[in-house]
Amino acid sequence: MRSRRCILWIAIVAVGIFVIPHGALAQSYPERALRLVVPFAPGGSTDVLARIVGQRLAEGLSQPVIVDNRPAGGGTVGSDLVAKAPADGYTLLIGSIATMAVAPAMYEKLPYEPMRDFAPIGLWVTFPLVLVVQASSPVTSLKELIELARAKPGMLSFGAQGIASSSHIFAELMNSLARIKVVIVPYKGGAPAMNGLLAGEVDYSMVAVSTALAQVSAGKLRALGVTSAQPTSSLPNVPPIASALPGYEGLNFHGMHAPAKTPAAIVATLHDETTKILRRPDVAKQLNALAMEIVAGTPEQYRAFIKAQIDQWGPVIKSSGARAD
Repeated sequence: MRSRRCILWIAIVAVGIFVIPHGALAQSYPERALRLVVPFAPGGSTDVLARIVGQRLAEGLSQPVIVDNRPAGGGTVGSDLVAKAPADGYTLLIGSIATMAVAPAMYEKLPYEPMRDFAPIGLWVTFPLVLVVQASSPVTSLKELIELARAKPGMLSFGAQGIASSSHIFAELMNSLARIKVVIVPYKGGAPAMNGLLAGEVDYSMVAVSTALAQVSAGKLRALGVTSAQPTSSLPNVPPIASALPGYEGLNFHGMHAPAKTPAAIVATLHDETTKILRRPDVAKQLNALAMEIVAGTPEQYRAFIKAQIDQWGPVIKSSGARAD
């Protein structure tokens, strides 16, 4: 009997060794600054959103939140950094369609697996991109752009936010539906792509409304179409690309991720705090002005959403023949 009690006691102590640290970690979290990895260049939609939410998250958690831009590999370098970080809630990722849904089909040797290597915290927003040309361009409509591309196959250049980015794959879908061929020029994010367009390096581009809005309002860029099925309130006079190409639709998304095996209590804390932020009237006003539709979904809903996005865009990428390796 005594030996059985000893074995039971040893088992209880052994379990406690593994359970108590995680419980203590969750209860005391956070004790230091958080790093919010943005896998694209400053100035793009991912960066803008990270700074809006990150500032308020720092207030809510009473710890600094440092936005860390890692613009390389179409977002895969920064994503992989988070996937391999300690699962303690201090290194987090702002994910997107590019890093979570497009990359698995674009890269033969992707260093991470979206459904395996991350703990989804919540889907924050969905939003369209806007197709833009220089204001000095002779092209004044989407129809004219398509006609010009058909007349000059392989002669027009498109500035993508990066290989395997949302703009890249949205352009490939447009190429397929419009039966056009253009040269894809990759940049390290939405802001660099827009700057390349303004400098005359490419003929047109697709970037987030938040990235292009100031230049469109200033008359430096002309917006020809949005990738959503319906017009957006931020650019009410800009038609959907679907008005010229029926069936066309592409929506980017952003959400927060932690490394896989992050304690559930920490995931819950981050989800609760970020959901409160997204539901604040001042934040909603800011994001709506950037054509971002707030979702604020649960971790479970976000995981299911990512799986659906992978299933949706995989065939499009395969049929386009686009590769990032």
